[in-house]
Formats: sequence, C-alpha cells, structure tokens
Amino acid sequence: MTPRELITQYLNAARGGDFDAAYAYFADDLRIRIPGRSAWAGERIGKEHAVAYIDAARARYAGRIELEVTDVLESDERVILMVTERFLGDEPLEIRRANAYTVRDDRIVAIAIYEGDQYAVDEQLH
Repeated sequence: MTPRELITQYLNAARGGDFDAAYAYFADDLRIRIPGRSAWAGERIGKEHAVAYIDAARARYAGRIELEVTDVLESDERVILMVTERFLGDEPLEIRRANAYTVRDDRIVAIAIYEGDQYAVDEQLH
C-alpha cells in the first residue's frame, strides 16, 4: 500500500466516525509534533499522545468538525495534507494547516502539524 493510500484509508475511517479504525493506522511509537504554546504543544512519542490530542478536539466540539483537504503532496514515505478544518461548536473556528505524515510498514510513524494561524489555535487550546 502506498503512503497516500494509507492516509486516504485513515481519513475515510476518521470521517466516517470510526476512530478505532483510524487510530489502528498509528504505530505504537508514533512521534507527534504539535506547535504552539498550549499544554498540548511539543514533541511526544507514543500513539496515546496523538489519540489524546485528537480526542480532546473532538470532545470540545462534540464531533462537529469538518475537514476539507485542499491539496496533497507526497513522496515515497511522506504525505502532506493541506487542510481547512472547521470546528462548529459554541466558539466556531476555521483553521488552515498542513499535516505531515510519515508512513513506514503500513503505519503512520510520525505526524507534524503546521498551523496557518498559530495564535488562533493557541487561543482555542488554552
């Protein structure tokens, strides 16, 4: 399976609300890099950190999150998604970001997030 095919399957599972299936694509020793100054910011190793970060966003917005993929860049082991995410809670927020995924052995082994407006994201994650 190519990295792009794997990321497509991961996104389809997440968009369908099957986060157990989506998280199954994460390597146990996944490395995640979250930018900014929130309590989430930093680089962490372990699938559980990525799951906690995603689950916290889902809980805050009660699952009312739309994801639009605006562009895809790929290489032999990386896929970068340019996305617009719309969080539709009491404090609606639209953010643009790039999510860079590294894929090896049919697992996502690294995720790096690059925010289009870090200040807006930090304000939401305080």
